[in-house]
Amino acid sequence: MPANRSLGIMTRCQGSHFVDKGYYRKLTLFGRKQGIRVFVFSPRKVDYATRTVKGFEYRNGAWQSGTFPLPALVYDRCFIGPSYRHYKPFVEKLQNDPAISFLGYGLSGKWQVQQMLSKSRELAPYLPPTQLYTLAHLEQTLDQYGAAIIKPTAGTHGIGVVRIKVVDNGFEISGRGRENQPFRRVIKGRPKLKLFLSTFTAGRKFLVQPYLELHTADGTPFDVRVLVQKNGRGEWETTGKAVRLGDPRSITSNLHGGGKAVPLEAFLARHFKPSLKVRIEQQVNRLASELPAFLEQSHGRLVELGIDVGIDRAGNVWVIEVNSRPGRTVFQMINDPVAKHHSMTQPVRYANYLMKERVGGY
Repeated sequence: MPANRSLGIMTRCQGSHFVDKGYYRKLTLFGRKQGIRVFVFSPRKVDYATRTVKGFEYRNGAWQSGTFPLPALVYDRCFIGPSYRHYKPFVEKLQNDPAISFLGYGLSGKWQVQQMLSKSRELAPYLPPTQLYTLAHLEQTLDQYGAAIIKPTAGTHGIGVVRIKVVDNGFEISGRGRENQPFRRVIKGRPKLKLFLSTFTAGRKFLVQPYLELHTADGTPFDVRVLVQKNGRGEWETTGKAVRLGDPRSITSNLHGGGKAVPLEAFLARHFKPSLKVRIEQQVNRLASELPAFLEQSHGRLVELGIDVGIDRAGNVWVIEVNSRPGRTVFQMINDPVAKHHSMTQPVRYANYLMKERVGGY
């Protein structure tokens, strides 16, 4: 296959170790049927002198290392986390290469996304009041609402998300620490709270929001994961929707924290009155159809988004987070084979569309 029919999956490889091998294997096999060569590579392994890159290709039932011509298209799966700074300059160099196009550019952080979405008249009402964390902003939120959430601006998997609640004898703090372990403690007095927070947030940026009761009547936290992707015609399409249920001891519903997934419609029918269920479904669908295109206008090209939607006890719908490198496990867990298949093949379909539409570069 010629280099201009190649799709490079850019990820963080430690030697031959990289995450999501099962997903990338399916992308490779589906790409082959479309006449597209798919391989996995680290942005740190590019040789610009020879215009090649060391990487891995799934062949003959195994991942095999090789040297590949730089791909025409790059699918960015370089997850942002504490060690991303080691990859960022290499990613940016690829992004600035005129011969290479990215299927989509990763969103930079929760605060930036919040700022972009707040400019939309349609989407702004779905955003919880949000500020960059300072002790003054936290105290203001606690005084107004009685409970607040702080979350890292660049965090994933619910790590570092903490609820602070005013209680009779001080402040109840619960959430997940840096090791993603749930914890709960009561702290007496603002000076001790200030000391705890200065240690907990040290060196990282956080957001502060009012605490929303995004849980069922029995206290199980949940959210709705909506996966939207570009299809083979270059248009946004909703691939699937699922409810993620968290550990009742936790304040978040992330699957990495021991959660599980269930189908949306049955869940809403069980927990909300029929008229409220219909309204919630309409609002979730509206978010799925309006948010991607609006975000893309502000941010630049995107290929897929995981939109995490919260529903509070009164049935109000909230945009909790938008992720440009979404996972797909939920559709396996709810046994939705169509959504599962589409979630794994749409990036190749979109790559095929870009190659056909824009032969010879952009």
